Amino acid sequence: MYFESFQPGLSTVTPKRTVTARELDAFLDIAGLHLPMFLHDEGAREVGHPRRLVTGPMILAVALGLVRAHGWFDQVVAVVEFNEMRFLKAVHPEDTLQAHITVVETRPTRDPGRGLVLLAFEIRNQNDIIVLEMKGRYLFRTAPSETDA
Repeated sequence: MYFESFQPGLSTVTPKRTVTARELDAFLDIAGLHLPMFLHDEGAREVGHPRRLVTGPMILAVALGLVRAHGWFDQVVAVVEFNEMRFLKAVHPEDTLQAHITVVETRPTRDPGRGLVLLAFEIRNQNDIIVLEMKGRYLFRTAPSETDA
């Protein structure tokens, strides 16, 4: 979607995705987050959780991947910022995530080929409970004009 496609209030819901233990292990290896609460149930119980946890950065990465797969990031140029990020509920391997996204605001930039879009995210689990909420500002390309063709 190009910048012009985003209007305040526009919203969508992505398909769902289940986070597997194997994916979590791979993410932990990439990120180097080898903490007991992420590695096994016993480590999670030691910090008050019933079973191993999915890391916050992985929840964010999966959420953004869902948005990309849904087509909303096809013309993104850059992430400008994330803010108001709150992890509200634990996520465990085999939980299923889905992103609910709403356009908060749009603003053209000085570059006529770019525009800023502020998106609000709610990432929900299989029980429709919000596990992560945040806002992200993205720089998008504008649609090519007929003179560009």
